[in-house]
Amino acid sequence: MQRALVTLTPPESKRLIAKAVVALDEVQKALKDGIVFIATGTTAAYIAEEILGEKIEKEKWTVGVISKGRTCVTPKKTWPKYLILEKGKPFEGTPQEALEKMGKDDVFIKGANAIDPNWNVAVFAAAPNGGTIGLTYGWTITKGVFTITPISLEKFTPTPVEVSAKLTGIYSFDWGTGLYSALVPIPHAVPITEIEAYEILANVDAIPIAAGGAGGAEGSVTLVLEGEDEDMKKAKEITKGVKGEPYLKPYTEDCSVCAFAKICGIGTGVF
Repeated sequence: MQRALVTLTPPESKRLIAKAVVALDEVQKALKDGIVFIATGTTAAYIAEEILGEKIEKEKWTVGVISKGRTCVTPKKTWPKYLILEKGKPFEGTPQEALEKMGKDDVFIKGANAIDPNWNVAVFAAAPNGGTIGLTYGWTITKGVFTITPISLEKFTPTPVEVSAKLTGIYSFDWGTGLYSALVPIPHAVPITEIEAYEILANVDAIPIAAGGAGGAEGSVTLVLEGEDEDMKKAKEITKGVKGEPYLKPYTEDCSVCAFAKICGIGTGVF
C-alpha cells in the first residue's frame, strides 16, 4: 500500500479527466458501435484531442468562457462546431439529426461550471434559447442518453446547484463584472472529476485535501492518492504524463462588437 501527495493545475486536471473519459467502457463502446456527441467547451476540447489524436486550439473550442477575470464569450468568427462521431467517424448529418438518432447506448459529453457537495453539476447559459444545454437537454434526458460531465474540482461550489440556479438568469442582475448568465443544472449527468479519473485510470483512491495556489498554480487541486503498489505505480506514470500541461491563452470577444453586450456588465457600461 502506498500514499502520494499530488497537486494538479487546472490544465493538468483537464488532461487527466479527458484521458479518463475516453477510457470509460461506455465511451469506448459508443465510439465503436454508436454515437459520441461532444459539445463544445474547453474541457471537452481535451477529450476531443484524446479521441482524434490531434491538437486543437482549445481556447477557441468554446463559445462561453470565464477568462480575464470575467464571464465572457469568444469571438463569433471562430465559434466552433460540435464533434459528433458515429462508429468513430464524423457523423453525416446535423446536430439535430444526431440527437434524434441517439439512444441509451450513445454518449453525450458536456462540460460544466459548477459541481456541488452532492456531486450535482450545472452549466452557464447566456443565449436566450439556453445555448447548447437548452438545445440538447430534452433529447438526452428523455431518451436516457449516457451523459458525462467532465469537471475539475477547481469548480467545486459549496452552494447546492438547485439553490444557486434560482439566483441566476440573463435578466436577473443589475450590474456585474461580465456576461450575465443562467446556471442550468444537468441532473442526469455523470460527473468525472480528478477523483473518478484516478479510479478509472489507475484503480486508486484520490482524496482532495486542499485547493488554490499562486505563481502559476492558481485554481490547483491537491490530492492524496492511496492504493496498492502496482496501481500506485501506474498512477505515478499517469501523473507524470499530465504534469506540465500548458495553460490556455486568454481569448475573448471585442466588447465593441459583442452580440451579448446588452446582457453584460461591461458591455452595457454599468460596471
